[in-house]
Amino acid sequence: MNPKITKISSQKRKGRFNVYIDDHYAFPISENVMIKYRVFKGMEVDEKLKHELINADNISKLYSKAIDFLSHQLRTENEVVKKLSNFTEDDSEIETVINQLKDQHLINDQNYADSYVRTEVKKQDKGPSNVFFKLKSKSVSEDKIQNAIENFYSDEDAMDNCVVQAKKIFNKHKRDAFKNRVQKTKVNLIKKGYNTDTVISAIDALALEPDDEQQENLLEEQGEKFWLRNKKYDNQKRSLKTKQSLYRKGFNIDDINHFIDSKLNNF
Repeated sequence: MNPKITKISSQKRKGRFNVYIDDHYAFPISENVMIKYRVFKGMEVDEKLKHELINADNISKLYSKAIDFLSHQLRTENEVVKKLSNFTEDDSEIETVINQLKDQHLINDQNYADSYVRTEVKKQDKGPSNVFFKLKSKSVSEDKIQNAIENFYSDEDAMDNCVVQAKKIFNKHKRDAFKNRVQKTKVNLIKKGYNTDTVISAIDALALEPDDEQQENLLEEQGEKFWLRNKKYDNQKRSLKTKQSLYRKGFNIDDINHFIDSKLNNF
């Protein structure tokens, strides 16, 4: 005669129970597993069934961990796998849970990619390339990423967002010479994932023009700083080093020469 379940007692945790076989504690079990296997007091449990119940309970606990993880936000399949690997080293258990979640449409990398792309388009920050590589870093397959971008990130969206970012970046670098402001804007837009053609079109669309008075004041301010920094040199070398520093800052060479001439004429 096989051993029998002699007692099933509730744990403090809701939906969890302790199973006793022949008056000895045997294993814990979830309510879901109890219902699925119709576990009851007096039920005979051989070693095969006992192993099956324990395995089912492990999967049930792992499934609960996954549901909790997914309750906060959308997750990729890879993110869920990594999370579950913190609780078990049994890949087959993780695979079973992942398949359950897929069947219930609780994880779907295409849906995740679609949602991520739509969100980024609305945020008007990242360009298509950055969106692509961000999703790839989450182990979403390239075909799913490409589908999402083709469906939800149009060339018009990219242009609109690039213009928005170009304005922000250009205004951020107001302490730079106009030439450097434009260059930094282009570089930063490419870093954000916009392609070169879109960046050039966005810059052209803004029709950026230097503020002559602001540029003159800025050259004067920075020129004085460099001129003072190079005071230990003779006038020829001092002039050369100051010119070099101002040129690297993006100022016009004629304006730089005018500034240097004014400094030398004051000696």
